[in-house]
Amino acid sequence: MLVIGLLYPMRRLERWLHQHLFKVGWLFTKNLRQTTILYYCLFLPGVVLYEFVYWLVAGLLNVRAEATFAWPETQESAELKLNFVKLGKNVGQVKLAVISLSPLLVGIIIITLIANNILNVPEFLEIFQPDRISGEMNAGAALNAAAAKLFAIPDLWLWFYLIFTIANTMTPEPKSLKGWRPILIAAAGVVVLLYALGVGEAILIALLSGSLAQVSGVLGLTFGVIIAVDLFMIGVLGSIEAVIERFSGDSATFQNGKLVAMRRAEIIRQKQQQREKQEKTARRAPANSIYDLPLPIPGAPSGKSPTTYGTSPAEAESA
Repeated sequence: MLVIGLLYPMRRLERWLHQHLFKVGWLFTKNLRQTTILYYCLFLPGVVLYEFVYWLVAGLLNVRAEATFAWPETQESAELKLNFVKLGKNVGQVKLAVISLSPLLVGIIIITLIANNILNVPEFLEIFQPDRISGEMNAGAALNAAAAKLFAIPDLWLWFYLIFTIANTMTPEPKSLKGWRPILIAAAGVVVLLYALGVGEAILIALLSGSLAQVSGVLGLTFGVIIAVDLFMIGVLGSIEAVIERFSGDSATFQNGKLVAMRRAEIIRQKQQQREKQEKTARRAPANSIYDLPLPIPGAPSGKSPTTYGTSPAEAESA
């Protein structure tokens, strides 16, 4: 559940980073062509790894793949179009799903190796164990010790950059994973059959206490490292973006996935108008009681016309 729960914030951070990297590139260049090239160059290690694994796995599955190098076309959207390797037209859905998923698996393996063997994340986390903080050191000392251990790693920023570029280019397109549908349906059928035979719970407990638990722990650690690196990059990008907008007055926003150039004052005014509109909508409380509604009430036996509850006698008489 932890691994599944980390997927959503990881995808949200990835989308934010792509848009704001593209926006910062445009703020520097004011040219969409140069922004597009700069955008792809910033993710170059991840793009190269993605395309190489894509091409390699296609060859292993005997699928024809042609690698072509060409500068990316000018675009207005913050989306990496990883189509430098083109597959043959007759590739099956299952093979296409396996080929498309392979860069994700390789990316997770590489990030896991960097996190465990180079950044020493498990040792880093051990410093914050509750027994160590309460016994050997306080929280401030633990934070200083962890920071000193982290910044003592050689070429730290290079490894951060590699994790960032690989993590934000390894996700496949959802439409290319349709071939996994029959495999997942078959797996679900096997699980139902095992439970019908009465051995499903025992197998599940064995998996959760064995290999599945280890895999989940590794994935949780890897996704946590990705989220931490992305949050760090969000802070850096947000600061650069704010400084450029403050001094130049230029800004941009995304509408329907495309970058739209605007002045910073216009965006501030639009956000203010949207906030005021939301506040007005929140103040409009609907009628919560039937007594708030003007309901017709029959008149007295003297023959007067019906009046309305909640109106004055003069209004009722005129009615």
